[in-house]
Amino acid sequence: MARFSDAFLDELRARVNLEELVSEYVPLKQKGRRFWGCCPFHNEKTPSFSVDSESQLYYCFGCHKGGTALNFVMEMERMEFQEAVKYLAERVHMPLPEAEPARNGKSFVTSQERERIYEANVIAARYFHSMLWTDEGAEALNYLYKRGLNDADIRRFGLGASPRGWDGLIRHLGEQGFKPELLKRAGLAVERDGKFYDMFRGRVIFPIINAQGRVLGFGGRAMGDAQPKYLNTPDTPVFNKRQGLYALNFVRKERDAGRLVLVEGYMDTVSLRKYGVRGVVATLGTALTQEQARLIKRYAPEVWISYDGDSAGQKAALRALDIFDDLEGLTPWVIDYPGGQDPDDFVRANGLEGFERLPRYDAAEYRMLRARDGLDLTTQDGMTQYALRCCEILKKVRDPIVMENHLRTLVNQTGYDREILLRQIGVAQAEPRKMNRLQPRPSGKERPNEDVLAERALLTLLANGYIPPETVKGGDFSLEIHRRAAEWLLGGGSAANFVESIEDEATRSDAMQAFNYSPLPEEHEERMQLAEASLKTIRRTRLRERMAAIEEEIKTADPSRKRELYSQMQAMTQALED
Repeated sequence: MARFSDAFLDELRARVNLEELVSEYVPLKQKGRRFWGCCPFHNEKTPSFSVDSESQLYYCFGCHKGGTALNFVMEMERMEFQEAVKYLAERVHMPLPEAEPARNGKSFVTSQERERIYEANVIAARYFHSMLWTDEGAEALNYLYKRGLNDADIRRFGLGASPRGWDGLIRHLGEQGFKPELLKRAGLAVERDGKFYDMFRGRVIFPIINAQGRVLGFGGRAMGDAQPKYLNTPDTPVFNKRQGLYALNFVRKERDAGRLVLVEGYMDTVSLRKYGVRGVVATLGTALTQEQARLIKRYAPEVWISYDGDSAGQKAALRALDIFDDLEGLTPWVIDYPGGQDPDDFVRANGLEGFERLPRYDAAEYRMLRARDGLDLTTQDGMTQYALRCCEILKKVRDPIVMENHLRTLVNQTGYDREILLRQIGVAQAEPRKMNRLQPRPSGKERPNEDVLAERALLTLLANGYIPPETVKGGDFSLEIHRRAAEWLLGGGSAANFVESIEDEATRSDAMQAFNYSPLPEEHEERMQLAEASLKTIRRTRLRERMAAIEEEIKTADPSRKRELYSQMQAMTQALED
């Protein structure tokens, strides 16, 4: 993965107009040197979200979210850091640093070659779509009509057809200056015996588009009995099927859906969306990967696993639950389609209302449902095996309320005594286990003590260059995040760079509070007075803490040590009075 130098990131932030960027998501009005608006990260009626183009930082005084233009794009567009850098660099027409050759001998691509691949993909998508309306695409078009799609649906998803010839796309792209070697790297062509052929021939084409609207690759569905039934673009410099999701380009406009619906196939996605189901995405010809699970988490706090209702789909749903188990902050649910139906068949027969009436099972509940498979519950042995399987499932449940709900169900289903089941699960006492909770973070409405406010004032003044660096030192700050920030600034780093270096959102929120002391005086003399008062507050507290420690030591010190300590106390008392 590429690394970007501080100098490159500094220049990138300098070129990005932060106020203009944020204005595309929320209206802003200028007041003083800041721009203000309602926060895009939480509901509010009174604007508390501010943008400071001078410091290149945004901050919400309500929910305390803040950061740089890169943090803003990562949050709003659900991007990773690398993606956000590329997104902003493209926005301001700033070339990315050139890739270095891999030491292991593998090939690499420059940013210019990557852009040419994107261009080739766009032209290929248009070519496939145009083919659908010709005689060569008649079979593919008829297939889509039979699947219940109309022309508007086809255009909405950019569906297309690849001709059965060997090199129609290669010749089309060649006329526009694309070399066969580049098309091979883009996954649009294959090479055999020194000759190049189209990757996709005689297939319905589904373009794979990322959240930023860039065509990454294609999925092709064969006509008739041709194999493989589905063919995907191989891994390329811009596409990796383990790391992407189909129809992600629609999700960025569905922020209020609150969940994603995960399906297995392209047509399942298209059909559910046609009937009004929002947030539908699909894996790309692979079983769910950890990378895809993390991608889902960036877009929603819930995921509905909506796989086929047959045995294969049920097993795939269980494997998906295993992957989601490793992700905190994402709640999976499973939709179980009746009669072995797949999402496409079901929604065409029952519509949106039918889909919304389908029961959804939490992870433990669905596993318990599948624990029945292959067992005869009318026999004692079958019921015993079912109870044992369910107890193994419930061992993984950490929420005591969820545990209690499932335990009651299991008691009713099996007739086993509650105490027996609890012992089998591994719970010693017949009471819900305590949840392992973290201490809640302050709400932000609690007023910080005067020392914390004084440290924030100094850091805000220092970050904006309103006081000389020699005014303070790292040891003046008691909170770790404040001390780290001060040492960073005193070492010549910028507040923006410091914020971007913090991956943990809660810690970044603390840093943003430290850089946003308010109200900040407008005049230089008043700012210096604030700095002096803040330093006095901090140093007064340090003296009192040291004096309290000395008083404790005096209680057990020998006479010689006591005289030394009393002398220190006298000096500190005088300093405190001064």
